[in-house]
Amino acid sequence: MAAAEPTSARAVRLNDDARTTTTVRYGPITLPAASGDDHAETGNRLAFNIAKPCDDCIITSFKPNLVYADGSNANVNTGPMLHHAVLGTHARSDVVCGGPQRMFASGNERVESVLPSGYGIKVRPGERWNMLYDLMNHAPQSKTVYITFTFTHEPAAASRLKPVTPIWMDAGGCLGSAYDAPDGVSEKVRKWRSTISGKLVHMRGHLHHAGRFVRTENLTTGKLLCNVVAEEGGSPEFIDLHGHTEISDMPPCSGDSLGTIERGDVLQITSRYESAHAHGGVMGIMAGWVAED
Repeated sequence: MAAAEPTSARAVRLNDDARTTTTVRYGPITLPAASGDDHAETGNRLAFNIAKPCDDCIITSFKPNLVYADGSNANVNTGPMLHHAVLGTHARSDVVCGGPQRMFASGNERVESVLPSGYGIKVRPGERWNMLYDLMNHAPQSKTVYITFTFTHEPAAASRLKPVTPIWMDAGGCLGSAYDAPDGVSEKVRKWRSTISGKLVHMRGHLHHAGRFVRTENLTTGKLLCNVVAEEGGSPEFIDLHGHTEISDMPPCSGDSLGTIERGDVLQITSRYESAHAHGGVMGIMAGWVAED
């Protein structure tokens, strides 16, 4: 796994509700040229102590993207693909898998997450962030791009928002998210016995090409917590230079509350793929945020 230290820039504006919107930009990152029908790829890279949108604050929404230097979208129709980007911190442990806590993540679907009113993700004073990312290029020319995350946030001092705890449900398991999907219809299932109690208020999903849905349910209570159905090629930006479609939308589940989780409840994630041929290195991930009791 190669190390990387993208530089960062930020643009800030004040919203009508006195919250601040900050876009943090990571890069430049130069992608090698593709060869024929084979895409080029950076492979997983780690960046440490990356820029944050704020300090001692509470984040209420985030939207990921991949852009060129002029701010225009960089998507598979011109070559680049945001295979995945995960922002986390060593300051807290991941409640599902241990290790650094994964806070924000996206694939090329680039869906915005807005937490329901009254909740937010707390950033502690002096907290350091890191980023794991992997980018692809379908174009026969090299491309230079930036990963961006646009956050809405407010100061933690005097905030009445209830902080939420991230949970990372991964059909691939804790040792590695990628797995191989055979041809035809297949489902990958993984269970986790919860170590926390509270209300699940937001959940988002991530699949690769040929992924149909990913869902999380509470087997103990029998309640479906969130089912995210994937859309492919929903706009021209998500159709690559060879005419292949990529995931273009995965609408999150959000509300107060999606379901109650008690310590000891068994949660199950199910990732479904449907394809005429096998796919290697696919993923089925759901990131959720729980307001703990």
